[in-house]
Amino acid sequence: MRPTNLLRAAILAVPVLLAACAAPPPPEPAKPAPSTDEVDGEYRGTSTRFQADSRSCPRPGLVTLIVWDGKFQYHWYRDVWLDAAIAPDDTVTGQGPGITLQGRRTGSRIEGDVTDGTCGFHFTVSKNRP
Repeated sequence: MRPTNLLRAAILAVPVLLAACAAPPPPEPAKPAPSTDEVDGEYRGTSTRFQADSRSCPRPGLVTLIVWDGKFQYHWYRDVWLDAAIAPDDTVTGQGPGITLQGRRTGSRIEGDVTDGTCGFHFTVSKNRP
């Protein structure tokens, strides 16, 4: 091979070699799930109404949640309770008879919305520290 041809081949090979060496960055490590010790406990706060299409909607007020093993029950009305759970990514979901709960845990605080399509509440609770 002549020196000029060799030089051309080397110049053409450099971008190909650089592209082959450029690998995507490694994925970020998964966020570890919060320990149940960190999540579990008593949370207290309030609820406010954002929807009341019926006079029979429950009243907003004080909210107390006892979280155990990442799970709790939300008291909707009289003897109606919703089973809810805090996922490893800190999303909060729950359901009861025709009622849904969606929210998020951020540190020592849980916020969410509970609705049955006619009545709706937003709640905010904070973890009580011993």
